[in-house]
Amino acid sequence: MSADLLFAFLTLVFLGVSALALWLVDGWGRRWSPRARALRRRLSAIAEHQRRSGPKLLKDSSGDLPPWLSLWLIRVPGMARIQGVLRRSGTRRSLLSVLVCCAGLVLGVGLVASTLTPLPAVLVVGMAAVAGAAPVLWLQRLASQRRTRFEAQLPEALDFMTRALRSGFGLTVALGMVGDELPAPVGVEFKQGFDLISIGMSFDDAMADMAERMQSSDLNFLVIALVIHRQTGGNLTELLTSLARTIRDRIKLKGKVRVLASEGRLSGLLIGALPFLLAAILSLVNPSYMSSLWLTPAGQTLVGVGLSLMAVGGLWMWKIVQIRV
Repeated sequence: MSADLLFAFLTLVFLGVSALALWLVDGWGRRWSPRARALRRRLSAIAEHQRRSGPKLLKDSSGDLPPWLSLWLIRVPGMARIQGVLRRSGTRRSLLSVLVCCAGLVLGVGLVASTLTPLPAVLVVGMAAVAGAAPVLWLQRLASQRRTRFEAQLPEALDFMTRALRSGFGLTVALGMVGDELPAPVGVEFKQGFDLISIGMSFDDAMADMAERMQSSDLNFLVIALVIHRQTGGNLTELLTSLARTIRDRIKLKGKVRVLASEGRLSGLLIGALPFLLAAILSLVNPSYMSSLWLTPAGQTLVGVGLSLMAVGGLWMWKIVQIRV
């Protein structure tokens, strides 16, 4: 390479590196700097408040299914339960996208497991079934986390309603104020209940719909208390205050129980992960020693039986540490 060509090449490299550095600095300043992140959070909060401020009278149909497909899916067992989990999770995904994701995982894992590894058909079907159930399990986890956040925010919502009632506002207006002032998920759920009442649904039906969406025992207490109060009367502010205090005490007790049961959960995780770690270490140290476990019919049978027993034991330990308060 001549000296002129080498100089031109080095000049182009210098200019390219300089342009890349300037682009990274500019991108950091516009997207990832603390000021940019703070501005983005502020704009998102303003947009969320504007989205929740007005009554949403029309149903969002962006995730609705075609009519013929909806009529067919209603008859499929389990679809109503998946749709309920999807509704409680708070995501914007449609039922069709979840089903497509499940089917794609089943086909992908089934094809990979059947073509790349010499596994028995039962084990391949089991792996594909577990992979297909992963999106639904993920939605259930999201719904559980959202319900936990809702229950943690519910005492604050009750205190807010109590202050609104003592200021002279009605119960329905207090629900709308909670929806406007408090963050998600409690603000979103109360706002949706207020919107249902605004478009003509009865108060009892709107509260029952909220309780069905959240599947929370604390919210069930609130709904039952409000429905009984509308029928019998009484001091509503005192009722909400005592209910908020009871829910706070239950949250504290749940935290104590969770701490006491953490040892059992950790033991279950360690016991469940130990066979897999030992198998991985032995496969790396002595592959020929572990090959009989993967490639022979007797070894594959032992693997299937062991995984089944581990699944039963894991479910048993999970049931033991789930202490309801």
